Amino acid sequence: MPLDADLHSRILLGLAEVLADSKAKATDDEVDKLLSKCPPLPLDKLNDDTIYTRGSLEKVGTMTRRSEQTVAALVKYVTNATEERQLQLVPRLLGYVRYLTVYDWEPVTLNRGPPPPDAITFSLVSGLLEIGYKLPSVYERVTSTLWKYAGSLMEQLNLDVEYTITFILPSLAGLSRALQVSPYLFRPNQLVILCNNTQSLINDKLLEQVNTSISTCLKDHDISVYSRRVLARYWELGMPISSNRVLYDWLLVLRNVCARVMAGADPAKATPLKPHRKNHWMDTIEAPWSTLMQQPITAASVPELTASLRPVYATAIGYFEEICQFAEKQRQNGEKWTPDAYMHEIMAISLHVATLSAVYLREMDDGLVRHVTESLFLTPDVDEAWTQGAALDASVLLSINLPHTSTNMTNTISRFLATPSPVFELKVGDVGVQKYAVLRLAQCVKTKPNAQQMSQAAMSTLYALLNEIARYSDGDASDTDGHAITGAPSGEHLSQQQKQQVITNSLSAIVGVAVHLKDDSIIAQALSMLLLRRKSLSTASMASLTSSLVDLAVVSPLKVFEDIVQLFATLSRESLTIDNKQLSTSIQNAMHDLAVRLSSRPELYQTYLTCLLTAFVENGTAIQRHMAQERKSNDLPLISKLSMLRPALQALLAHADFEPHLNCSAELVSLFRNMWFLSVVFGFVTESMWTREWQQSLTVIAKKTPILVIETATNYLESDLEYNSVLRGGSVDTDVTAMRQKLLAVLPSLSYDVKAYSYAQTVFALTVYHVEMKRSIMGDCSFVIRYFMNDGVSTSSLANCLETIAERVAGAFTKDAANRAAMQTLEADLRKQVSTLLELCCHRLLKVHQLALKATDRIVASFPQAFADKHLLTLLLELVQLVWLSCEGEYRDEYSSNYRFTSKRVNVTIELGDSYTYRKELCQHLYESARKWLHLAVDRAPLEIAGLLQSYLAGFDRYDDSTPLNSGHLGRSLALDIGKATTRNHHSSEFVPKVASIHPDIASTFVEGFTSRRFHAGEIMGIEYLHDVYEETGTSTKVDMQAQVKFALKVLEQLVDDINNKRQVPVSRLTNSLHRAAGFILLQPDVHPDLIRYLVRIPVLLFTPESLELGTSVWNWVLVERPEVENRLMVEMLTMWSWAQKHRKGLFSPALNAKHPFEAKMTYAPSDMAIRDSNVRVATFLFSPHNTWIKFLSSRFYAIRHRSKHLVNMFMRLLQESFQNAHLMCTHSLAAYPRFLLLRLGLKMLQSCRLEALAEHKFRSLVYDTAFNWFSLQPRWHYGGRKSQALMLFKLLSDFYTGVSNDSPNLSYLVTSSPMKQTTTSSANIGTGLYMFLNDKTKDDVMRQHLVARKLLLLFLESELTRLSVWCNPLNSTGHGLPPLFTGHVERSFVTEDAWKEIVRFAWDVSPRLAIQMNSRFVLPVVHRELHRLIANNSLDVVDIPEALVLLLGDRLLPNANLDLKYLQYWAPVPAITAANYFLPAFNNHPLILQYAMRSLEYYPVETVFFYVPQIVQALRYDELGYVEKYIMEAGQVSQLFAHQLIWNMKANYFIDADKDCNKPDSLKPTLERIIDNLVASFTGADREFYEREFKFFSEVTGISGYLKEYIKYGQTEKKPMQKKRLDEELAKIQVDVGVYLPTNPDGSVVDINRTSGRPLQSHAKAPFMATFKVEKEVEDTEANRQALMRGEHNTNHKMTIQTWQAAIFKVGDDCRQDVLALQLIAVFKNIFTSVGLDLYVLPYRVVATGPGRGMIDVIPRSISRDQLGREKVNSLFDYFVAKYGSPDSIAFQQARNNFVQSVAAYSLISYLLQFKDRHNGNIMLDDDGHIIHIDFGFIFDIAPGGGILEVSPFKLTTEMITVMGGGSQEQAFRQFSELMVKSYLACRPHAENIMQLVTLMLDSGLPCFKGETIKRMRSRFQIEKTERQAADFILMRIKDSFENQRTVMYDHFQKLTNGIPY
Repeated sequence: MPLDADLHSRILLGLAEVLADSKAKATDDEVDKLLSKCPPLPLDKLNDDTIYTRGSLEKVGTMTRRSEQTVAALVKYVTNATEERQLQLVPRLLGYVRYLTVYDWEPVTLNRGPPPPDAITFSLVSGLLEIGYKLPSVYERVTSTLWKYAGSLMEQLNLDVEYTITFILPSLAGLSRALQVSPYLFRPNQLVILCNNTQSLINDKLLEQVNTSISTCLKDHDISVYSRRVLARYWELGMPISSNRVLYDWLLVLRNVCARVMAGADPAKATPLKPHRKNHWMDTIEAPWSTLMQQPITAASVPELTASLRPVYATAIGYFEEICQFAEKQRQNGEKWTPDAYMHEIMAISLHVATLSAVYLREMDDGLVRHVTESLFLTPDVDEAWTQGAALDASVLLSINLPHTSTNMTNTISRFLATPSPVFELKVGDVGVQKYAVLRLAQCVKTKPNAQQMSQAAMSTLYALLNEIARYSDGDASDTDGHAITGAPSGEHLSQQQKQQVITNSLSAIVGVAVHLKDDSIIAQALSMLLLRRKSLSTASMASLTSSLVDLAVVSPLKVFEDIVQLFATLSRESLTIDNKQLSTSIQNAMHDLAVRLSSRPELYQTYLTCLLTAFVENGTAIQRHMAQERKSNDLPLISKLSMLRPALQALLAHADFEPHLNCSAELVSLFRNMWFLSVVFGFVTESMWTREWQQSLTVIAKKTPILVIETATNYLESDLEYNSVLRGGSVDTDVTAMRQKLLAVLPSLSYDVKAYSYAQTVFALTVYHVEMKRSIMGDCSFVIRYFMNDGVSTSSLANCLETIAERVAGAFTKDAANRAAMQTLEADLRKQVSTLLELCCHRLLKVHQLALKATDRIVASFPQAFADKHLLTLLLELVQLVWLSCEGEYRDEYSSNYRFTSKRVNVTIELGDSYTYRKELCQHLYESARKWLHLAVDRAPLEIAGLLQSYLAGFDRYDDSTPLNSGHLGRSLALDIGKATTRNHHSSEFVPKVASIHPDIASTFVEGFTSRRFHAGEIMGIEYLHDVYEETGTSTKVDMQAQVKFALKVLEQLVDDINNKRQVPVSRLTNSLHRAAGFILLQPDVHPDLIRYLVRIPVLLFTPESLELGTSVWNWVLVERPEVENRLMVEMLTMWSWAQKHRKGLFSPALNAKHPFEAKMTYAPSDMAIRDSNVRVATFLFSPHNTWIKFLSSRFYAIRHRSKHLVNMFMRLLQESFQNAHLMCTHSLAAYPRFLLLRLGLKMLQSCRLEALAEHKFRSLVYDTAFNWFSLQPRWHYGGRKSQALMLFKLLSDFYTGVSNDSPNLSYLVTSSPMKQTTTSSANIGTGLYMFLNDKTKDDVMRQHLVARKLLLLFLESELTRLSVWCNPLNSTGHGLPPLFTGHVERSFVTEDAWKEIVRFAWDVSPRLAIQMNSRFVLPVVHRELHRLIANNSLDVVDIPEALVLLLGDRLLPNANLDLKYLQYWAPVPAITAANYFLPAFNNHPLILQYAMRSLEYYPVETVFFYVPQIVQALRYDELGYVEKYIMEAGQVSQLFAHQLIWNMKANYFIDADKDCNKPDSLKPTLERIIDNLVASFTGADREFYEREFKFFSEVTGISGYLKEYIKYGQTEKKPMQKKRLDEELAKIQVDVGVYLPTNPDGSVVDINRTSGRPLQSHAKAPFMATFKVEKEVEDTEANRQALMRGEHNTNHKMTIQTWQAAIFKVGDDCRQDVLALQLIAVFKNIFTSVGLDLYVLPYRVVATGPGRGMIDVIPRSISRDQLGREKVNSLFDYFVAKYGSPDSIAFQQARNNFVQSVAAYSLISYLLQFKDRHNGNIMLDDDGHIIHIDFGFIFDIAPGGGILEVSPFKLTTEMITVMGGGSQEQAFRQFSELMVKSYLACRPHAENIMQLVTLMLDSGLPCFKGETIKRMRSRFQIEKTERQAADFILMRIKDSFENQRTVMYDHFQKLTNGIPY
């Protein structure tokens, strides 16, 4: 029986493949056997290339179906054989081709595949093409033969019809099919040959011959004739033979080869050839075609190919048009197309070929686009969408390669999708038309050149599609922003089905485009649209959409993902009421698939879990409601529908990397809780009918279930549980009874309690039991304690039940642990549980702490040896220490409580609340429990515990940076205490006589064990040390002490050298060296003096907090052990004290000397807390060593003051030298503490020691003068936010104040003789003090002078204490750490003006500088007048004090003022802004004042004056004598940047109406033009080139606006893309020259432009735009500068170069000068805040007015306006903060809130002082860090919208702001806001005059914000005449007035109504 043909063929092909495999090692005989089965062939003519035609040879053989199979097998073998075999057999294959026409072809049964000529030709041609690729040597012969064969077939078409039909046309079909599918036609030259040959082969004559042959056959041949059967076979295959079939086949060859060539296809990557099938639409070119659909053609331009493709393009277009015309005629005649016409196929392939040719040629005419568009909208009359698919492909090809067509093609495809048509029921190849069109649409959108344009195009497309949905649904299309699909059909005449089709298409397109583009914003918008129109979808469409959304969810961002899963939840909920199996199944499968596929997006686990649990709970409650309505106790079918969510939950929680039970959010806890409630209520946990289905799932869920109460919630069980939506339904008695019985079954001991439980309480208790018992079995008994992290649990009626459950859990764990302990498998679990419980023992909640202690007690009672583990013992002791540190925080972190305490030793952090009462209780309980546990451990394993304790003590590092130097260590204290217990039961102490009150022990044994460990560890170090000594001395014998001392001295000398050369010295090295040196001092009989010298020098030379702490400790050790060296050590100390002064260390360092904010360089940088933190760290580094040293000296003084006069004199010398150098002491506010420590020591010395009268007087004078030296400085506010330091200073000053109050000179011990003041002989005069004590003063004179001096000092101390008390207590509250307002008696004693005048004159006598500062501290007219008089009469005494001149001149020179100004030429310069004010007319152009102002300006670097460019330009208005112009010309030569800014600013001041038509020139305009001309003319050389480069660059950038104006006439929708396109073009033209910069960033240079970043901005009549530039600039390296200061490098300024992208807005037609002024003032305030170290934030972004009505504005990065948030449906700032940063308890939220408070406080104060109005939400920005930033200052000072009747609140402080800050005035955040506002107000008031001077110079500028009395009103807001407390109360009242002010709400509402600004 013969084999089946298909089977025979497969056997042969398999045999051929095996033979070709080299591993098979086929023999020649085996190959010959295969060849013998092949058709016969004349072997003598194999090397001939002749193509034989029918009749040219005698009979060669007969081809049968078996021949077809053997030839195919032979081809298979040859293509896979070795190269040698291929060379042998290629002639044979070519021979078959050459002889094909002369074979006899046996008629066969045509039931499989194509006829044999087709199949054999296909096999031969395909194989030969592959061989030609693999063997280049035969390639030419193969291709030549094949083309000859093709030509031969064409020539033989005129033979008889039978032969044509049975052989010629089938062979031609096989040939063309082989050429179509072969991947080996991929080179340009092959395409050239193909084009040329196709043109010659395919012609009308040939096609006519084909038609004639087929027609004749059909007409003349009987249906049974073989030729008719061949034609019928092709009809059966769906590819009938016809002339059009020939044309179609060769067009397809052209299309495929073109695609491979243009995509750069690689044959090695080609897919295997597919068997013959009906429609090989994209067979074998899928990869190349996919490439062409995604990127431009990659083939290089080949001239020959270009020439060949031009006629191909014309031919293809011609075929297309002919077919279209023919089709139209048929349509008109009512005729249908027959399949053999291939109309659609030819149209489709013609489009492909034409489009490929066009894009390669880069040429396109409108006809092609028209044809593409027409093809899409043809009505199909076949079952394949050939034409539409080709048109879609063509659209993408054009969009990618000819970008200008992209928009048109996108709209065309969109219109296609929006046009209902039967075509959408068809397919393109294997893909539905809809899906195919959506993909091509997305690819068109993706062709945009950059992400921004792509996003814009996508959004436009999506909105247009949404508009189509809206048109055919009940919704409103108004939210589509006017986007529409041009040419979309009207819906009036569409059926409902057609409308539904459009909706389905649009929805699929929205999803498909978003998925393909993978852009977050696009995905978000797509989903938004889908959600908007969901209700309009049919069930089938919804099912399909649900599946598609899984694809979208996997690639979507978080927010979109949330929306998708929420949609799934909604659908699952709807399925409860809709009995639709199709929809329910699709939802369940989609949710499960998403849960499984989510492993690629683990960050979305929790989001999905939240959604699933929410859906579960909502569905469950819906079922409960239904049952209640139907009054059913059960509804099994409905309950079973909850199972829809079960597979997804199980699959999601099965992911090993997902642990939701840890750090679970409150929302998730609530959802888990309700899910378990439902499981208990419906019986899933206990009922047998459900457990089989649910048990496995619930086990997985239970394993990862969090605690079912919320830690941050309060009164949980009372307020939430009873009203829980899940539990409210079960309140009938039967439900309660059933649940109680279930609970009693597991907790029988609670029978009494359970009786009183409500239904909800019972279910909750039962739920907790089941979950936690499962968790206990898994080895976790500590998790249950977390229930009590809810404050309400401890006081609820369920507390006892939960405690019982916790005991059951602990009991179960302990029982199970005992079983495992017997098998020695317990250690890891026990250690983990005890470790967790110990940390819970330190929890911030009392109940958690108590339960953790109880659980730990239980475990330790069962396993007391647990603490024989080093980790657990160390953890326990470190936790004791951390809790102790938290208690210390009451005094260490009073102002800003520290909530986190970390031990690096065990890597544990605990968090505690700010209740110090609880912290103390916690510390006490933990300490006592730790003692108990360790005693239990000691009873079981005393030696092990003792060893671990000794190891713990030995590992202590005092200088660990996590523990303050001056902090105690309770953990070590406990270790020592327990260490004693390890020896308590020792026999040697137990059996001894009893003596009352005596309890002997041998605790010293434990100490000896610890010290011996340290000793012997030190011995080992000593061995290493001796090894170094041996190496140094060159001997290995015993080294005597002297040699060791020499070596030690050498080590110390090397240490000194390292310090002097600023090499790093670790603390450990310093510790070892100093202690060794001290050891040598103690052991040596005769101390080597150099040891003492180094011992003192080294810590001081290093001068760090650690070195002085260590040094004083070692000095004290030496002094205690060897008191005889005290004198020598003190001498060295005195020497090093002098050295520290000379080298300006610590207190004497100038590094942090205070500088007037207006004398420093102002910057526009945002507030930087790093500067403050750096200054605080530097101050701590500088002053802490002196603090430690002075405290050591104070302690030593009290120890020696009564026993060593010599040492007392040394102390006095030390202090005298310090006080004499008081002028060298640091003037920073933090330097006050060490200064007054010294002063207090000096005062104590005066009061403790009897001194000789003159020495006493001089020393007292030094003390007072040093104090007066501090008060001669401008008053300083305490720097930074460490309230503890401020309180310490307050206490110190209070002590000093008390000491001064009690200070009374003795002056009784007189050694010096002196003459009498008056001639007298009475010896009694000496006793009465009439003798001459000092020059011309008697003792009584001195005493009287002292009283006045003391009064003056007390007056200043009172002022300082008053200021400090206000600073420490800005809100004037009461409580610990809040000092009341200090009120002294001295100031109140000055009740008359004469008294004030007298004290001012005395202060002048003491120091004019001191007297001048009285004006700042005592704001009294009498003080001001007296000082003015003294300055006027004694000007020469104060010429070095700029403040004196400010006092003298005031704000104007009065006409009747009789001032002697001759000393102005010597006077120290005032701040630059003050000097600029002296050019005002108020000073009458006094020549001396003008000269002084000029000199002052010239004194400051141009970089400092740079900031005041607007004021300098305005000063020209009053420059009658040309001083300002002269300064401008001089400064312009010094700094080109300064000159450029001047030029821009002067141009901006040309016109008064700069924001309108510039018709009103300013009177200053001619002057400004002249100065600009002179400035520009003065530039030469490099300066000139720089000027030209910069202004050319800036002119080119700003000139773009002019080009954009050309498009203003168009509508907004048309204008924007046109402007964008032009903007990008113009930006691309700009060349960035070296050194050019942006006017807003003169400190950096532009190195690049983002050429596509341009964005035209909204404007009706102007053309502003935004662009982004890469700026390179140098910035200060804060950390490097800090390190330099710590190294003592005072004059260094380390910088680093950075590059940043800066976006800027270029405005035309807007006057920016008012914004310039406002931001300049904001920058001033920022610098003032920085100078005081306030935690405030402002961002004075740069604005530069560059010409009349022109300006440039820096864009605030990473920010969004409150208005924009409102438009995004953000209802409140609090919601925004929660959404962006997390819950209010999260660190991120609190940090953002802190930033918010700091910025609101700063801007609120500035808004009030400068009267910022129009503060609607569009003018308030929020950055990503939570800061508020104010923008747009069109209304400031004297102007406000509506004349100011709406915005009457001092500043904007809305309810939503208050909510973010805690919600009430007593909340911590709001109190911080209030305190910061008060402090910032206090910090600004001393600089009020300078701030107003900035404004004064601008009053005549013509800015609209000045309406008269500006300065007067501004002065009243500063409250300069008020005291600090009064000023603080004043600003507190302004806060009260602004608090939720209704007028602010009204203004926001007004803005919403008028401008649509949300609030």
